[in-house]
Amino acid sequence: MSLEFEFPDTGEGVTEGKFLDWKIDEGTEVEEDQVIAEAETDKAVVEIPAPADGVVKKFKASPGDKVEVGQVILEMETEEEVEQEETSEGKEEAEEEEISGGKDEASATDFSSSHSGNVLALPKVRKLAEEKGIELGDMKTGERITEEELIEYAENKKSEASEETSDVGSKVPGESKGSNASPSVRRLAREEGLDISEIDGSGRGGEVLRNDVLEASENENSGNVRSSETHSVETEEGEVERVEMNQVKKMTGSKMEKARFTAPHVTHMDTADVTKLVKLRESVKDDISEHLTYLPFIMKACYVAMKDHPNLNAELDDEKDEIVRKKYYDFNIAVDTDRGLLVPKIEEVDRKNLVELASGISDLVEKAQVGDISPQEMQGGTFSITNIGAIGGEGFTPIINYPQVAILGVGKIQETPEVVDGEIQVRNTLKLSLSYDHRVIDGAEAARFMNSVIENLEKPEEMLMEI
Repeated sequence: MSLEFEFPDTGEGVTEGKFLDWKIDEGTEVEEDQVIAEAETDKAVVEIPAPADGVVKKFKASPGDKVEVGQVILEMETEEEVEQEETSEGKEEAEEEEISGGKDEASATDFSSSHSGNVLALPKVRKLAEEKGIELGDMKTGERITEEELIEYAENKKSEASEETSDVGSKVPGESKGSNASPSVRRLAREEGLDISEIDGSGRGGEVLRNDVLEASENENSGNVRSSETHSVETEEGEVERVEMNQVKKMTGSKMEKARFTAPHVTHMDTADVTKLVKLRESVKDDISEHLTYLPFIMKACYVAMKDHPNLNAELDDEKDEIVRKKYYDFNIAVDTDRGLLVPKIEEVDRKNLVELASGISDLVEKAQVGDISPQEMQGGTFSITNIGAIGGEGFTPIINYPQVAILGVGKIQETPEVVDGEIQVRNTLKLSLSYDHRVIDGAEAARFMNSVIENLEKPEEMLMEI
């Protein structure tokens, strides 16, 4: 039967996305849950699985298209229709054999025969085999041969013939044997004149993705931005460059606008003396396998402070006029990527130790930066932390990750002269900026929470004993 496949709901709050790439071609036979496409939402680049076994008939979406949840993006024949087609084909072959005098019983059922008619394959696969000069019976027996298997077999045969008649070291752009990439990505590599075996894949298992090919093409062309995303315009004042906003930036901007004009923001700024924390981290960082930054310590400091100030780990139910205090601690961390700002979630901050937090942070940051993060890793969260310390800067006014009620901004740790016991000493200090929803948190509560966070950071060993 014919099936129209709609763009699925990929996660909480997602209503639309930007279609990126098909990982299969029209006419390809696919299995249920096989990854067939990629799309970009405001949360992440997501993989789209096939809804059933069948054969792809027609694409209804193209790379770059804006697609909404529920919009038809693909037509396919399901397994039931394929089987009916094969049955009809088998009847036609039987009739032809009967007219031509028939065959003996053994040859009629011998799948090891080199005759292509005795092999299970769709008509379009048989036609493609004829075009490529391939005998289907030479491939395998007893199972249906798919178009993808035929193409791979033909490429291998072509490669073997090439090795016998030409220099083994010569390569055809986009046709490297064994490269981990979908047919559409291989085709894009050929169109760009690139050897796909020379491209580093950022997908799972080193798979070469569409963005990897585009990036390699841009590097090949001296870093020029593709014309489909950027173009120059002459105005009365002079030349300007117009850059298309990607889905992440558009949705992030929309959410920030909603947060800014829904929750009345107040930002509380203070400074922590983290000299002891710096020494503690230096003393242990070489003894663990993970890259230990200051962020796990800051997350723990916030969690401990929240036990006395639960309104910081909450959200506001506007309809019922109730503050919903969360008894779990899942913190979002802001990650700077080429596509824009992403805020993946670290779960169970209260239950994980510093090494586990460091490992989780490293994994999520890497996934976010290469576009391999899942919607589930972006959804939810009870409190957010944004850190500009690695780039530079002290105080700033972060925008709340709505519907959360607070976000902590972390600046750069730097040496400053401070008065300690009546003497001027060089200390390591850290600027902190807490933005909060004034409907839920008043100024006094925010100040007390910040005092608790600072105390935890200034006495890290005592804090770690408490947790």
